[in-house]
Amino acid sequence: MILLINQNEIIESENSQLLKIKEFIVQGEKIKKEEYHPARGGFPFSYVSGPQYDQWMAEINIVNERVLTDHPLKESIGLMCEKKDDDPRACDKMIGYLRAVANDDEFWDSIKVKTEEGGKMSNKKVFIVHGHDKMAKMEVARFIEKFGLEAIILHEQPNSGKTIIEKIEANSDVQYAVVLYTPCDMGRAKEEGVDEEKERARQNVVFEHGYLIGKLGRDKVSALVKGDIEKPGDISGVVYISMDDAGAWKTELAREMKSTGLEVDMNKL
Repeated sequence: MILLINQNEIIESENSQLLKIKEFIVQGEKIKKEEYHPARGGFPFSYVSGPQYDQWMAEINIVNERVLTDHPLKESIGLMCEKKDDDPRACDKMIGYLRAVANDDEFWDSIKVKTEEGGKMSNKKVFIVHGHDKMAKMEVARFIEKFGLEAIILHEQPNSGKTIIEKIEANSDVQYAVVLYTPCDMGRAKEEGVDEEKERARQNVVFEHGYLIGKLGRDKVSALVKGDIEKPGDISGVVYISMDDAGAWKTELAREMKSTGLEVDMNKL
């Protein structure tokens, strides 16, 4: 997709990124007080540790990977996020790095120049959520790539020490998502008998489907359903496309993607 943006949108995008860095600084100062544990009870060292500290580090890592790709401190910040040292001096060091980034006017000016020179934002990434059906996954990926789009498959992306949810967050900066509901599991209500079991998609598929709807919007997520399988009953308004053997799903999916602004040439079907 090629999205034209005006000057106000450029400023808003630039400011939101810088504001996020400044928010991290404020959060860090707060966390190092609230989750500071002094040396006591025979333990000779003080440390900073807790859920807020863990989340702070994880969010910094995401912004580091997405925004600070060309910054000289990217590698240093990444190493600190990976190590997640609980020494209070490490927390202070991270805050120092963030202050340096926030005060680096040359870096923020370069981001502004790059955006203005391009005059457009290009995103041709399509995220594929899948279960164990490798054939279906590859068929959809090759179909997407036929239009010059980039198919993002989670297990093909580098881990970089990330948890699964962090990896999803780091790779979901996409324009569109396709969710594959394939018969990989069996399930039933506990009061029902074994003969009432129905085929269903993997639980991770349902979770990622909901996550991407929340992040991208319902209109930018298509669900492909293979076979007669159970679908989530609490995701209202979601359109499911039957992945039929005749291949009619390809035309329907292409139309859905095209309607959001993706450059999809219907002649390539």
